[in-house]
Amino acid sequence: MLDERQMADLMLAEVESAETPSRVLDVEGAMSTARRQRRVARGTGAVLLAAALTVGALTVPNMLTPDRSPATMSPGDAGKETASGLPAALTTVDPGRVYVRFGWLPDGIRDLQYQAGLLLAGPGVYLGATSSQNGDPWQGVSVTLYPAGVEPPAPQRDSGEPATAIGTSDGPELNGAASSFVAYSGAERPEAILRWRYAPDGWAQARVVGAGPDARGAAARVAESLRFGNDPVPMPATVAGVPANLRVITVEVFESLEEPASWYASTTWSPEPATAEPSWQRARTLTVSASRYRHVTDPADKAFVNPNTTFDGHPARFGGQDGDESLTVYDVNGATVTIDDRALLPSGGTRALFRAVTLVPEPADWHTHLRR
Repeated sequence: MLDERQMADLMLAEVESAETPSRVLDVEGAMSTARRQRRVARGTGAVLLAAALTVGALTVPNMLTPDRSPATMSPGDAGKETASGLPAALTTVDPGRVYVRFGWLPDGIRDLQYQAGLLLAGPGVYLGATSSQNGDPWQGVSVTLYPAGVEPPAPQRDSGEPATAIGTSDGPELNGAASSFVAYSGAERPEAILRWRYAPDGWAQARVVGAGPDARGAAARVAESLRFGNDPVPMPATVAGVPANLRVITVEVFESLEEPASWYASTTWSPEPATAEPSWQRARTLTVSASRYRHVTDPADKAFVNPNTTFDGHPARFGGQDGDESLTVYDVNGATVTIDDRALLPSGGTRALFRAVTLVPEPADWHTHLRR
């Protein structure tokens, strides 16, 4: 079981350059390491499990600005989706929208993930399905939508060596036009990269790694069965009271298809404008994460919680330094919530914001829009 910020770190690693498979082979170990590094660097000590929360949408006066509409919408109908693409290339990626969903996937998929908004390399949309076991080299399926005018880059290799294009071949007709398979040097496992236009001036890419001898056939089938749309990302919680000077830059969701069931969802805000460099937009952020709670009593388990306080009757962990705050509240109706603030809220703002979060009914039973 992974903690929320660890999950976010892994997802960011997996979508680097909007198409790079994570070099992190042990998912849980990587999350644990990332979280420990953040705790040391920022002195917060905030640990987070996988779960979600159930609190009322209350607002604490003079602490937060409750004049902002909720950041996310509750689960609802998927909305009308087109079968082969979007009507126009994305000039602005709205983090709160679902632009693409999987249809067919190869056997053996272990988890699904979606991220929209600011990826490490810039705005984009990433949809992933992982089939590798913990500790093994990454393998699975990724689909990336690039904004208007942005061309897909070469994949990054585990070896660090630059990948160069070594050949192209025709792919199936997609979205009413031709597609191309592009082969790159340095592939450690069977790999297929398929590119086409999801809209005029908008590139899409499906990448399949380690799907047996017919990686190209799998990539074509994945691409042909994708479902495109523009409906709200279903989330387990809405957040009111976020200061009006902050804007949503990234929404992430993750769900494991294995037992014990786990899922994760987060929204990240930044005070920087969309025109700022990605690194500046991520320099100071506010993140609200929710995940499914799992009770663990073994300190050797990566999901073990070590609360240092209570909040509204729930075990919690609070830490902070130099204006930063991190609050994790465990087992709120079967869910866990973490608020990670990098000095964007007033002192005590994480506590106030926790009370301005509204969960869906029975969040422990919630599922992402990614489940097939």
